[in-house]
Amino acid sequence: MIKNHKDLNGIIVAQFFDLNLFEGTIFPTAADMPMQFGYSQNNENRSIKKHIHNKIERILKGTSEFIYVISGKMTIELFDQNGNYIDFVTLNENQALLQFSGGHSFEIEAGIKFFEIKQGPYLGSEKDKSYENTSK
Repeated sequence: MIKNHKDLNGIIVAQFFDLNLFEGTIFPTAADMPMQFGYSQNNENRSIKKHIHNKIERILKGTSEFIYVISGKMTIELFDQNGNYIDFVTLNENQALLQFSGGHSFEIEAGIKFFEIKQGPYLGSEKDKSYENTSK
């Protein structure tokens, strides 16, 4: 299952993925998004031909972030780039959120295991984040 979360202009801010419902190999993000997500569940042995990723200069505006829950539960509130509330997402085991823009807040239950992946380099909290009041 994939659910798109959009801002008031119809721009996709984040995508929710329930990996329990996917089979085979899938790259559900659009090719023009600033971060790509792929998932594969293989029931048979397979090989992927050796390949090298070419060095390509890309210009990014903002930070994309991928959050995956290994076990436990968290709720994420999503905000657009102006801090306006969009929606909330609850992630359970084997579920993920890929956020392309805007911001978020987390409510994390004790005992959770999760990881985040975001683009670098990290330039420090003062340049990387704004802690503002939101509309919710």
